[in-house]
Amino acid sequence: MALLPRLLPLVGGLILLLILVDELQRDGIEVQPISVPARLVEAGLTPDVVALRLTDAIMHLQDSVGGEPRRRTGADVGGAHPDFTVPLTGLSLRSVASTLRGMLGIQERRVSGEVTVDGETLRLRLRLSGQGVIADVAASNPDALIRAGAPQVWRVVQPVLYAWWLSTEAPSEAEMRETLTDMMHSAGSDRMLMRTTQLLLGRSLTRMGEAEAALAISEAQLREFPDYGPAHHARGRALRELGRLDEAMAAFEASQRALPHVAFPRVGQAQVLRDRGQNQAAYDLLVQPVRDNAVDAQGKVELAYALIALGRAREVLPLARRAVAEDAKNPSAHAVLGQALLVLRQPEAARPVIAAVPRLRERLAAL
Repeated sequence: MALLPRLLPLVGGLILLLILVDELQRDGIEVQPISVPARLVEAGLTPDVVALRLTDAIMHLQDSVGGEPRRRTGADVGGAHPDFTVPLTGLSLRSVASTLRGMLGIQERRVSGEVTVDGETLRLRLRLSGQGVIADVAASNPDALIRAGAPQVWRVVQPVLYAWWLSTEAPSEAEMRETLTDMMHSAGSDRMLMRTTQLLLGRSLTRMGEAEAALAISEAQLREFPDYGPAHHARGRALRELGRLDEAMAAFEASQRALPHVAFPRVGQAQVLRDRGQNQAAYDLLVQPVRDNAVDAQGKVELAYALIALGRAREVLPLARRAVAEDAKNPSAHAVLGQALLVLRQPEAARPVIAAVPRLRERLAAL
């Protein structure tokens, strides 16, 4: 019992040290209360509410964006993480950790900012500690404003994630390519960012019918990163567009070997099998990954096309509708749904679905 009084300070110091180490290792984004005009505060949009909603939007974007595996970064509202005061000194452990991070050159990620009103338009300006202004966006309502601000935080904090977000959410291919090109040129020593922007630019080129240029990008990547599975996959997509099916299949198989625990290379293999007229083989390859929800909307599209070719169009409707719900911007998802409805002789149901799919309009008119 005599040792207990002497051990208490030691135990207390050890606990404080552990808490301090935890503070130093925190790698998240801390969103401070966002300044809001009085008229919005009266409507219930307080600085704390904006900070909370922006934090939610930041985390939702991280969790919903597809793409390569990446380090997860947390986010919380400023003050939500517990702080402790060092006895006798009155210093908070958070302030001590902040000082030590500064001395060690560890960047803090503290977001602050303000909402302003200009007529009917709301504007959100965000700042990141040590970086200055990182976002200046406008919208007509708070929800849209906060949704517009969240990606701009990732643009600075984790640009690889922002690049993947941009690849699906940019208003146009031209705008997406311009931004990705700028990011690629400013990547510097960030090899992951360089690799990702090159990959996404190649994907865009393939989508826009510039398969030769896309092939050149993927082959250049593979010379530098021979085991980079996504580049093998991108090469396969370009080769398929060029009609070089055997080479495309070999590229998709190489992607699967490099990424044995993911299913998306099977989608490319299924596309090649369908091109060869091997629809049963394409179905067999994709049916289980689709059941397990291990592939994206395009995997469901490819399975649906195989089913139509096998004369099983009735099984396609729920599958195609899932693909449209998961990726409403994917034209092939709408196309396969429209084609299934046409095969089932439901032209009225097909009409709104295929309004933006020109190649199906002649078939619709013939019914």
